[in-house]
Amino acid sequence: MTQEELAIGLQQIYDQESDIDVDPQEARQRIAEAQAQLIAQFVIGRTTVVTGTVAGTAVTGTGIIQ
Repeated sequence: MTQEELAIGLQQIYDQESDIDVDPQEARQRIAEAQAQLIAQFVIGRTTVVTGTVAGTAVTGTGIIQ
């Protein structure tokens, strides 16, 4: 999932909840659950590049967040 896809998904969540007459507490819960799902899709399984140092030498690593 790209950052653009995440933004589109979040906008869809907000639009869905703002287009209907809802109980605010219930709407907040649904929004939180939907956001958590999208954020997990964005983060988990994403290839990430990490930089750091080992014994004073710069290193770069690439891995997948699981």
